Amino acid sequence: MELSLIKRIENIYPSLGNSSKKIADYLTQSQVEIPVSIRKLSDSSQVSVATISRFIRQLGYQNYSEFKWNFANQMNIKDFSDVAITEGDSPMIIAKKTLDENIATLNGTFELMQDSDLRKARDLIVNANKLAFFGLGGSNIVALDAYHKFLRVPLTLVHDSEYHLALMQATRLSKNDCAIVISHTGTDVDTLAIAQALQENQVPMIIITSFPKSPLAAFGEVKFFSISEDFQYRSEALISLTSQIAINDCLYMLVAQYFGNKADQVLQGIRKTISKKHPK
Repeated sequence: MELSLIKRIENIYPSLGNSSKKIADYLTQSQVEIPVSIRKLSDSSQVSVATISRFIRQLGYQNYSEFKWNFANQMNIKDFSDVAITEGDSPMIIAKKTLDENIATLNGTFELMQDSDLRKARDLIVNANKLAFFGLGGSNIVALDAYHKFLRVPLTLVHDSEYHLALMQATRLSKNDCAIVISHTGTDVDTLAIAQALQENQVPMIIITSFPKSPLAAFGEVKFFSISEDFQYRSEALISLTSQIAINDCLYMLVAQYFGNKADQVLQGIRKTISKKHPK
């Protein structure tokens, strides 16, 4: 099992220099906030960006985004006792606790986003000859939702929920296309086979997963991480759907903004066709 962030810091603490110890002490404070950016963390801890970058590598992380995900997932102090569903809860209390958990999930996911990643993902999508969505099992819900959204912009889309057909679709794509690959764990064997086929064809991939160190994440030219944590009666995989769908929402809105009037024309055409089939 992977060591917790606290354990990692404790293990390397004796070998750290004074500045690195300062950032280690800051991060292990009980009420420290999630560091939104490396610059903000530098300002808050009064340690240089270079020191933080070196410290992150000493902990075994490749970059700040990967560190930030683990920090948010492990260090963000969150008392789940006040959101656990109890026998005496009224329907309104249950609804509030459930929605509060969704809000926390979305806020945590936003904290992990980088402007540069969003811009790069948008550019990959809008310049692609074909945009493909891949997700199997529960992740297919997210992939299908994204496919449904992106039908409203002037792009050629590809999606199939059946594994073998999806694999065949992957082999038909090229470096001029783009694939969005979704998996909560990032370890599903069939999803990894699809990613491998995409890589062999040099297809740029946008990966959406909950685990930065998963095999799937390594395939991504751009990676987005969904925050999720076990909640009573709901597994972390189920909760991650909320944040993964939200990530797709963000990508869709970026692309819709880029296309502007062209996207409006596509949407108007869809509405016109639907109104003919289903008049009021």
